[in-house]
Amino acid sequence: MASQAALRWAAAEGSLRGARVEAVYAWEWTGGLHAHYAPIASRTSREDEHRTALDVAAQAVAELGERHVEPVVVEGPPAQVLLRATDGADLLVLGAHEAESEPYPVLNPVVSACLLRARCPVVVVLPGMEHDRRPGVLAGSRA
Repeated sequence: MASQAALRWAAAEGSLRGARVEAVYAWEWTGGLHAHYAPIASRTSREDEHRTALDVAAQAVAELGERHVEPVVVEGPPAQVLLRATDGADLLVLGAHEAESEPYPVLNPVVSACLLRARCPVVVVLPGMEHDRRPGVLAGSRA
């Protein structure tokens, strides 16, 4: 998964720099999006979804086994959450997917927005490249 590859790359980079890494997990409450006739059992509360987001973020960080990486869970649209996280950040690391039919990676709207508007340099990591320290990851920064 692209986000896991990006997290592994960021953790390795944080180790090299002696920096703290924040694994930002953006989530949006979907409970209000159910049709009024949907079974009540299928509806989730904002608290339940927040707890699930916390669990997912904590699990991803725990699997790394890196003490300098901490999960940060923020409710909101992913692009907005990540762009706010660039205030005062040294680097934003994102994941992208490779397109089998294209010679270049597929940049989703969140990655594109971050490349255009982040307030720090951005590194985009493709799956399988998280251990590759050579140039070759897509990098962009606001000029």
